[in-house]
Amino acid sequence: MSNDLDLRFRDRMHLVLHNIVSRTGVGGLKPVAVKRIGTQFELTIQEHRLLVPSALLWRSYRRGWTARMQRLAAEFGLDGTFKLAPGDTVIDIGANVGDFALLAAGQGAKVLCLVGDPVVVECLNANIAATPDISTDCAILWKEACELTFYSAPGKADSSIFLPPGEGVAAFTAQAQTLDAVAARHNLGDVTLLKMDAEGAEPEVLQGATEVLKRTRHVAIDTGPERNGAETGAECAEILRAAGFTLLPSPATKRRMTFASRAV
Repeated sequence: MSNDLDLRFRDRMHLVLHNIVSRTGVGGLKPVAVKRIGTQFELTIQEHRLLVPSALLWRSYRRGWTARMQRLAAEFGLDGTFKLAPGDTVIDIGANVGDFALLAAGQGAKVLCLVGDPVVVECLNANIAATPDISTDCAILWKEACELTFYSAPGKADSSIFLPPGEGVAAFTAQAQTLDAVAARHNLGDVTLLKMDAEGAEPEVLQGATEVLKRTRHVAIDTGPERNGAETGAECAEILRAAGFTLLPSPATKRRMTFASRAV
């Protein structure tokens, strides 16, 4: 069996077995085709194609595109907690390859995707090229403008200011920016939803978003244990309360989420 997908033997076998079993429909599994495109990989999930930095990411789409969209909607509140209307603005921090942005744009929103890893941004730009309501910016967000070490782990969607687990994680020095500065550069006004998955840097991103938070109606933040194994929910909740937000119940999903809203 060739290894054109840069997968370990057991991961290749997992993909092969998945596609065999998916033909039976057991467990709602759907076929996922994976092929190399240069240094990247193209996933075909039903009628959808997605460019990704690692073939391992096929696992997020095992139950098909619709199931993936439903899961993201539940995790980030777009299944009823928060509502988007045509023309609403969404900031998608940690947009990865763009599937949440495509979900939000499908509900009529204009989405600004912010990603710090240039490898991921390449895939993201390809995936949203046909969706004019989505724009991107390669930006590393922090509480202040300064130089920081950034760790690139696109294969597991773990690129972060904090060293992710695993061996051989690449690192580079880059200029960090505040969300306030990025929003000003893009002339963003009111924000309906601030969605964030900053891999542990959530409190610092909020500290650099004083002006943006004043114009933001809802936030949905992944505050799971990505900060050297620690969660960031308590720190984010304190910042949000001080900014006038009311915390909302977290969704019943596996992700550790912090939801909040405020009157604007």
